[in-house]
Amino acid sequence: MSTLIRSDGIVLRTIRHGETSLILTVFMRETGRESLMAKGVRARSRHGGSAGLELLCEAQFIYYHKGGRDLQLLKEWSLHSAHASLRADFDGYVVANALAELLGHCLRESDPHPELYAAASATLDALDRLPTSPLPLLWAFELKLFRTLGFGFRFEDCAASGRPLIAPFRAPIRYRLSDGAFFHPDVPAGVLSDGVLSGEAFAVLASLSSSSNDFAGKIKTDPRIRTELSLLFARYLETHLSVRGALRSLDALNWERPSP
Repeated sequence: MSTLIRSDGIVLRTIRHGETSLILTVFMRETGRESLMAKGVRARSRHGGSAGLELLCEAQFIYYHKGGRDLQLLKEWSLHSAHASLRADFDGYVVANALAELLGHCLRESDPHPELYAAASATLDALDRLPTSPLPLLWAFELKLFRTLGFGFRFEDCAASGRPLIAPFRAPIRYRLSDGAFFHPDVPAGVLSDGVLSGEAFAVLASLSSSSNDFAGKIKTDPRIRTELSLLFARYLETHLSVRGALRSLDALNWERPSP
């Protein structure tokens, strides 16, 4: 027997099905990840076709849920935000796609994370405001995701000596991937670690752990720091989630683009 469920959601993926339908992957506030069959939506005119069901749209979804069924049946939806502004900004749209890709990797069906939903929604809203630096917003969201899923970074104290880690440091900071630990520069190099961040990169990372989205969107980083932090996040995701290497969506940030 099916249950009628109403929940806000973010569209993470769309696949065309047949001539008129869509299969949606949606992050629901109330129920976690859901796969929905949206029958006939591409041929319906009274709802504007599939308007509101595009990638990254936020909407209220009403659908029939039946346990043991891979695809739930969408009944109707009401658009909250299409996030139109970020779609007009190349870097912002790339970062938003990376957020959707990341959520697709880490969410499970019938495993709700309302606090993570709120963070994702707030990040999309921040990208809609066309920030100076979209990429740090993704890093800030990833830090929230790591904490929510139980493997957050340990910024406060050195994992070996217990000394407070107060940025900035002039010397590099080593890190360990298995538990997100960092080591004070004075700790001997023989302590087991997996990589190193410059003092500047660590300072950016530590500041993002407690900053607002408005602050994160204004952080300007040079290419060296972006490379360091992008490598750290890629390795950390690979260690703790089913992600192999960097998020593929971010490759677009390195595409050559014509000069304005």
